[in-house]
Amino acid sequence: MSGATFEELRLRHVADRDAALPRYADQLRWSAAQLRIERERRMRVLLATAKARSPWHRERLRDVDAATFTEADLRSLPTMSKADLMDNFEAVVTDQRLTRDIVDAYVEHLPGNLYLFERYLVVASGGSSGRRGVFVYDWEAFAIFSCQIVRWLGAVPVTLPWANLWAPRGAHVTWIGTLVFPPPVGDYTRVAPTLPLAEIVERLNALQPKTLSGYASTLALLAGEARSGRLTISPTRVFTCGEPLLPEVRAEVEAVWPVHVYNFYGMSEGPYAFPCGAGDAMHLPDDLYYVEPVDEAGRPVPPGTLAAKLLVTNLFNLTEPLIRYEVTDQVVVLPEPCPCGVATRRIDHLLGRADDIFAYPGGIRVHPLTIRAPLGRHRHVVEYQVIQTERGVRVRFCASGTVDPSDLSTTIATALRGCGLADPEVSVEQVPELSRQVSGKLKRFVPRAMAV
Repeated sequence: MSGATFEELRLRHVADRDAALPRYADQLRWSAAQLRIERERRMRVLLATAKARSPWHRERLRDVDAATFTEADLRSLPTMSKADLMDNFEAVVTDQRLTRDIVDAYVEHLPGNLYLFERYLVVASGGSSGRRGVFVYDWEAFAIFSCQIVRWLGAVPVTLPWANLWAPRGAHVTWIGTLVFPPPVGDYTRVAPTLPLAEIVERLNALQPKTLSGYASTLALLAGEARSGRLTISPTRVFTCGEPLLPEVRAEVEAVWPVHVYNFYGMSEGPYAFPCGAGDAMHLPDDLYYVEPVDEAGRPVPPGTLAAKLLVTNLFNLTEPLIRYEVTDQVVVLPEPCPCGVATRRIDHLLGRADDIFAYPGGIRVHPLTIRAPLGRHRHVVEYQVIQTERGVRVRFCASGTVDPSDLSTTIATALRGCGLADPEVSVEQVPELSRQVSGKLKRFVPRAMAV
């Protein structure tokens, strides 16, 4: 260990990212054939690494010849779920120092020096199932992760000042990413979407941002505040990511402000898709991932057809190999090439992973992050469901170890009071399993109208 500080490591990392960026920006100009060759090259490296250094993958891939792999062989590889990953975490990762205890402690407490072993960064995601996933990126992989985002900034430039209403402090990829690689602009401010709506409005009125970014559900609330006259800002750029952008939300935001809403799609597991300005569809990073749209049974669906889920292979994360990893997002991969000339595929109609904001009397709004954060920080909470009640919430959770329900209740009640809910009633109950929808999916946040 060199004993380098976080800032020293971060500056080195920024330099390495910036040195790599021209290469990945250039790949946006590649043909479909060049992209396929690059995917196959990276896949062979990924398979060879997984077989050599991941005990879990070694057994599953024992009959796979990494050296001769082609795209035609992709469907012969086994799939993996979030449960597979988290139940076998220490056998999946390729550095045996990365134990569950170490990465869980990282997620729960966020060390001052974010670089684990001066090499790794850790992000977490609850996902649509309610079970937390933990994803470890090594130095090179996180630089590549950033490159796939930064290379699109020219297509949708920001105008300053910029207010960002995405995840507050925590092991979220947007938070870790902006700490390590701050936006290359000045006059950038984060405003937590978990704050009381009146406080968000007050801060935005003071900031007067020209670029506004945040979750779609938050933008919908802000559009209502603008229509009422309480929010008096005039953004010229609006970006959203992290939740499905419903047509009615887009229409409301674009009616209140004379802007086009740019919708992005991303996940902690890796892929980020971006609009190019030629329509509302988003380009997949086909040089860095395999993204397979499939039906409920895992069978490929043709372009233009709504997929029940995605199978994602991250081709550059050699520390935590995700090979045909199931993501329960419902998207449509478009059949036609984009008129902008970029050869990567495009997606549209993102339907999955929509959380609901709870509305209480007096105009109080509670964003899902308010309750998700304390649940997501607890290493033993593996699944949960939050049901809105008249004066608070009822939380039901499954656990893999000892959890103090009273402690969780106190933490969640404190967070609800911070949103303006006086004397919230919070009940927390550990259960052996949670009831699911007919499709098998778990509705994590259930508004009162659905609960009664």
